[in-house]
Amino acid sequence: MAFPIGSWIKALRLRTLPLALAVTGMGNLLAYQQNGFRWSILVFSLLTTLLLQILSNLANDYGDSIHGADLVERKGPSRAVQSGLISKQAMFQAILLLVAASLLSGLWLLWISFNTDWVHLLPVFGLGLMAISAAYFYTNGSKPYGYQAMGDISVFLFFGLVAVLATYYLHTKTLELRLILPATAMGFWSTAVLNVNNMRDMPSDRMGGKETIPLKFGLAGAKRYHLFLVLGGWLCVMVFAIVEHQLAWLGFIPGSLLMA
Repeated sequence: MAFPIGSWIKALRLRTLPLALAVTGMGNLLAYQQNGFRWSILVFSLLTTLLLQILSNLANDYGDSIHGADLVERKGPSRAVQSGLISKQAMFQAILLLVAASLLSGLWLLWISFNTDWVHLLPVFGLGLMAISAAYFYTNGSKPYGYQAMGDISVFLFFGLVAVLATYYLHTKTLELRLILPATAMGFWSTAVLNVNNMRDMPSDRMGGKETIPLKFGLAGAKRYHLFLVLGGWLCVMVFAIVEHQLAWLGFIPGSLLMA
């Protein structure tokens, strides 16, 4: 596998990594306030999340080049496979490597948290497999779901509910209904990031046959949808701050502007 270092660094799309760290960081922060928090789980949950995000970035680069969404006219950052900087074969090999790395990191994370407690371990392992599958099949396979305007649902689930709640569960082995609020907020804001990218890519996505929310509802509808996502996240955080009697949580609202 050829390794032009500059091209691979661009393909990793490092600017997307803080978002992945933020959602898992929320789960760790919530767990930090409870008994059972462990620094080893913090480290490996962040590592596993980073690997999954990089896997998603490479898989999207590969899949969009195959299905035709990455065109010369595309306004966003250039993609490595479409521009010829990295071959399809090399990218696919890198994807396989990231799948293996994500699995190994995730399995070690589960071992640290649950050891041989299979009752707690297996459901989280199932979620991990679903996360890996979601990262790959977003733009790959015969019918990638990202081409059917379903990417928003996946991002909301895996970069919101699953990332926050599963991380909290790894520490505490418990879940509480109140945690739906911060998890939903992170899901809304993560989806808002995807929506911004999809609004930017409307012309090339239309030419490549990639159906997205902005293409289904138009630019004006996508802007209203974006406002709903941002304000919905703010509302969830405000309600959570009131429920918890900790107004410090409101500090996440200004930070959400960087995400959304």
